[in-house]
Amino acid sequence: MEKTWTSSELKNAKVTDKYYDEALHLQVKNMLLLDPDRLLAGFRENAGVIEGLNEKELKSFMKNKERYGGGWENGLIGGHTLGHYITALAQAAVNPGLSPDLKKEVESRLEYMIDALKECQDKTEGSKYEGYVFGATLPGKAFLENPALQFDYVEEGKEDPFTLAWVPWYTMHKILTGFNTCFKLKGNITALKIANRLGLWIAKRTFKWTDDIQKNVLSIEYGGMNDCLYELYVINRELKEKGSDLYCKDYESFMTAAHSFDEEELFEAVLSGKKDVLNDIHANTTIPKFIGALARYEADSSQKKYLDYAESFWDMVITRHSYVTGGNSEDEHFGRDNILDKERTNLNNETCNTYNMLKFSERLFCVTGKKKYLDYYDRTLINAIMASQNHENGFTTYFQPMGSGYHKVFNTLDGNFWCCTGTGYENFTKLQNGIYYKNRNKLMVALYLASSYEGEGYRVIQECDLTRSDTVSIKIESEKGVLPEGLYLRRPEWLQGKPEFTLDDKVIDLKEEDGFYLVEKDMLSRGALLTLKWPMGISCDNLADGKNTYAFSYGPFVLSARLGREAMVIAPHGIAVNVSGKRCIDSDELTITSEKSVEDFIKNIDKYLIKRKGEMEFDLKGVSRSLVFTTHYNQYKESYGIYWKLKVN
Repeated sequence: MEKTWTSSELKNAKVTDKYYDEALHLQVKNMLLLDPDRLLAGFRENAGVIEGLNEKELKSFMKNKERYGGGWENGLIGGHTLGHYITALAQAAVNPGLSPDLKKEVESRLEYMIDALKECQDKTEGSKYEGYVFGATLPGKAFLENPALQFDYVEEGKEDPFTLAWVPWYTMHKILTGFNTCFKLKGNITALKIANRLGLWIAKRTFKWTDDIQKNVLSIEYGGMNDCLYELYVINRELKEKGSDLYCKDYESFMTAAHSFDEEELFEAVLSGKKDVLNDIHANTTIPKFIGALARYEADSSQKKYLDYAESFWDMVITRHSYVTGGNSEDEHFGRDNILDKERTNLNNETCNTYNMLKFSERLFCVTGKKKYLDYYDRTLINAIMASQNHENGFTTYFQPMGSGYHKVFNTLDGNFWCCTGTGYENFTKLQNGIYYKNRNKLMVALYLASSYEGEGYRVIQECDLTRSDTVSIKIESEKGVLPEGLYLRRPEWLQGKPEFTLDDKVIDLKEEDGFYLVEKDMLSRGALLTLKWPMGISCDNLADGKNTYAFSYGPFVLSARLGREAMVIAPHGIAVNVSGKRCIDSDELTITSEKSVEDFIKNIDKYLIKRKGEMEFDLKGVSRSLVFTTHYNQYKESYGIYWKLKVN
């Protein structure tokens, strides 16, 4: 497979699948219900304090609004939500799935936010904080005298999420990424100018670090600061190469600053492949670090070792630390290698991790052309991202329990601004991402999802619903005979049986290479409608430390058992997070009554996990307890069980 693929631009792809389209609109509705001035309140307070406004002037500048509550936005991590919010608004603003009126409303909100943040940044001009944009709380006199005190404390190795420092660089990553995305997707020059001025503030700070200070900084969660700074460097380099005068004259400093956040000791440890390297490491702290390593390679292809770091980490997470849905972690942390069955609880699969792993996988595919990254994206988008939303109100999860008998717990509109709330905004405003890829004049269909793609002189329309049929139709329309030079089709990893291909009702053979089928241009010119038949069936996945603990899937869909609405108790956990507090079953053991061994039961699973005609409901028979399974992605109303321990008497 050729390398250097690029994802189709968000503006060129549209999801037409009804369920996905509803998910988009639920998320956009919730985002527009938020009060922008409350999200901006902390940024205005920080800027006003820097300018020296008195109490009356400060309240007026803050529009007499207060930060949202819930323990996050009104804490030392405050402002992280706004970063995600800007990114999600920019994505929604270019999403063809929105009507012109709704898109106009989104664009208006985005422009208001960016202009308000510029006003905040302008107030720092001429001060020692010039370029600084931040929104966290200022708890006490010391913070009022030095609004950037959190960053000082981190450099000193001090950390207390209530009184000293939570994770200011993590928050800064979200903010700077928001500005970068706003410029890249919408061409908002104001956002670029804010990003460049903020980037210079960051760079000047990193240039003062000693080795000891850098070690202190890298010991506290800093998100993907390397990623967003490398991204800002590339944005400016490309502007300069195009002859634009918008680029920052000191943009090389962004590259140097980004490298200050490259944690090479960790990178080398992972590259070594040693056992249990990730044990007890905070997962969502770590994944963005390796996305940043990949970003260094993307910015400078001579840095091949950084690609090696990235690929080694991805492989380690997928092969040693991931569940069938594509999610990972327990209580936000990686455990020992292949210890997954023992760590199935109510605290698995933090949604932020999944968001980051999808971003990581997409970019790794683009530079390597390796199919495994697309296979993971397919599995995880359906079974972890789509599974993270309450499809009645659009609210999203923090954790997704792998312990059977728990349920999903969702945020609220304006009271739970968790990290996963922000990534949720992003997840559901870019659902068209990753379906189509381009390589010069060639096109790839990577995901089989009802959608359309606007190419250069042609249009691709994909119609399918794999919950109803194993057939996908792909129609290519071209008014002037313009066609892609070749159409690549990803061979699904879940395929069971030989696929069938027809072109305008005529059966054709397609050449397979590295897991992709190629439809050559001369074939496309002879017909307009390509039909793909991907046979589906039941597959079984167990866990390395639980050889008899199984999960079941049908085609690309992970299945979970319906366990009812009783005992759905919500409990507090950590810092202002809500989780499922009670299992509704005493045990997830199932005794096989139909076969003499677990192996025989799994071998003959088609006899015992039976699909109801015309439904995505499956009856499990031949065991001690009758269970009804369904597609996990839309299980949000009741408790569930994905994994079950099988045994024989």
